[in-house]
Amino acid sequence: MGAFHKLVDTVSQITRYFTLILAAGIFAIILFTIVSRYGFTWVLSWSEEVPRYLLIWVSFLSAAVGVDISDHIAFDLFSQKLTGRPLAVLRLAINIGIFGFGFLMLYFGIGFVRDFGPDSMESIPFTNVWYYTAMPVSGGLIVLFALRNQLGIWFGNEGRAQVKKFEVVI
Repeated sequence: MGAFHKLVDTVSQITRYFTLILAAGIFAIILFTIVSRYGFTWVLSWSEEVPRYLLIWVSFLSAAVGVDISDHIAFDLFSQKLTGRPLAVLRLAINIGIFGFGFLMLYFGIGFVRDFGPDSMESIPFTNVWYYTAMPVSGGLIVLFALRNQLGIWFGNEGRAQVKKFEVVI
């Protein structure tokens, strides 16, 4: 079980870093676009499209990471009031629902990529496979993270103790 947790932790870390790089890319492209538009009255043809595609990836990958750190809607009111077997049943139901949602994203996402991926993007010479793939990749990660969460509950090792949540206080 320890090797599985270590593997999933590595996948989670890679996902987080990749998401952070994509978000920084969005920021850099938008900043460059603002400066070039208002400073030089010139704009790259893809300056609107690429950040939109990157935001799709950031959104889907962030949802998967949210499942990994259990930072999702989990019926907190009930979770705080329940103990013992009812809490275990609720947590199982939540993880089954999340697993099912992730599986649907994975399954239908593969079909979506197959059906619409070969289409061309609007302003850059690539196919839509590059951003439609975010759906099945995220679905697969959600399945993996939900499975790890439930296995952690069953075997008494939550597996997320080493995950640190980052909070910004304003």
